[in-house]
Amino acid sequence: MRTSLGTKPRSIMSAAAIILLCFMPFSVSAFATIQQQALHAPTKTIRIHTTLSLSNSDNNGGDDGGIDDFESNRMDIVRSLQKSFYMPESPTAIPDGDNDDETASYVTSSCPRAQLDESTGKIINLPLWRVGWIETPGRRNCLNVHEGIYTHMFESILSTQSETNDPLYFGHLYLPGGTKAAKSGEERYRLKTWREELDDDDRFDNYSKSSTLNAPDISTPSVDRSAVVGCLMQIVDHRRMEDGRLMLLVQAVERFVVDEVLETLPYSVANVQILLDKEDLQFKGDDNDKNEQVDENFCKYLRGDAVTASFFYHDYEFNKPKLPIGEKNNSYLSKDDVPWVEISNLLPFSEYSSDDVSLNAANEKSSSIQESLLASMNNGDASSNFAEGELSMEEQLFNGGILWDPPFIQNVIVRRSLDTSDCDALETLLWLAMDDFCRATGFNLPEEVRVLMPPEMDYLDQMPSEHALSPLYPKIRRQRRLSYLAPALIENLEEVGKGIRHIWLNTP
Repeated sequence: MRTSLGTKPRSIMSAAAIILLCFMPFSVSAFATIQQQALHAPTKTIRIHTTLSLSNSDNNGGDDGGIDDFESNRMDIVRSLQKSFYMPESPTAIPDGDNDDETASYVTSSCPRAQLDESTGKIINLPLWRVGWIETPGRRNCLNVHEGIYTHMFESILSTQSETNDPLYFGHLYLPGGTKAAKSGEERYRLKTWREELDDDDRFDNYSKSSTLNAPDISTPSVDRSAVVGCLMQIVDHRRMEDGRLMLLVQAVERFVVDEVLETLPYSVANVQILLDKEDLQFKGDDNDKNEQVDENFCKYLRGDAVTASFFYHDYEFNKPKLPIGEKNNSYLSKDDVPWVEISNLLPFSEYSSDDVSLNAANEKSSSIQESLLASMNNGDASSNFAEGELSMEEQLFNGGILWDPPFIQNVIVRRSLDTSDCDALETLLWLAMDDFCRATGFNLPEEVRVLMPPEMDYLDQMPSEHALSPLYPKIRRQRRLSYLAPALIENLEEVGKGIRHIWLNTP
């Protein structure tokens, strides 16, 4: 029988919800949100085939069942519904007319793919994973997704995988206390845009001594509220577990700031603006006054081009390894099937690709953007009409305290660099400091950090990497990567490492 949720949504989804409530284990409770999402989402129809069996037992068989059989049977039901609801989109349109296949039905899919808008440098329709820790660009992680709303979110993202293997993105956003905080109803945990955050007079209040009434165990030693600056994550590989959990291999590729909130239920979705380092996007020419104000209407178009150029480098900067578990098939992994040691070898930093063919196009794009930017700056286009405009987004974020310069750490780095902002000089000082640190502690830098060593600094005690970076790779990109990975080496030191990820993520 063929039917459409556009005509009979409640009967179909109500039946599915009843089945799930009766048979679904707690760890896959994501499907409890399916009915709500399908009823409120814009209808997009895709064809699926389902055959549900409520029991695998033969009436004439001698198997009397047991807890293992019961668990297996209800997981089979959940997986059958899962395959139906999260069926990948078909590139072909559904033909009109009746279909004789009685097992065919239709469901609504409401998870558009998150994509880069090249004109603005924004990621549109980005699902957000709001959790109690922070990621920074250049890191890789293996996620164990077990909360219902997030197994639902990631299954929805995976269902948008195209035949061309376009990147699958989601946003990692810091939320103290994670899901518990989101459910507390506290205003400080509400997802906000950066403009709303700037307008919030209470955002610098310290809540460490007066935590939420609904979740009294949530407290942090610093400002306790939802972040607006997060990390753009890319899903590299995934596997499904027997108990309904998802294992995801992901890596952080860029920073973003929340620009527009689209949805908060069943999970958060937003349009986000990619944040480049200030060295990547200087809105003022070399001869311009640094105190000169720059109009955001001028900045936003050049920002879009610069973000697009930055994305051209991702193919080289982030290789795409597979989870060391064998080829994906219809089987589901048990805990005993997971090679934890082998997976840990892929973490915590991303590695460069051995193929640098994409760098020619990336460098060409980047050069054209820089030439256009400098020409506009030197012609005075940036500030000619400022009286009718507003400060650039980056300046507003910095002036409002959302972005900040890292604090000075006294007596830690002897070779201070307070009198220079030259990236080459800062890179040299940083490598000298890391070399001193390793010599004093006996620590060996990981391969993913040593590969960033400038070729001319071969006099350091550190052993050079076996995999040199391509000569086509710009040194400013290398320095950017190092600026995120180097602080990770000291984040476990109690005095200087506390909160360092948050500091570096929010540094201009």
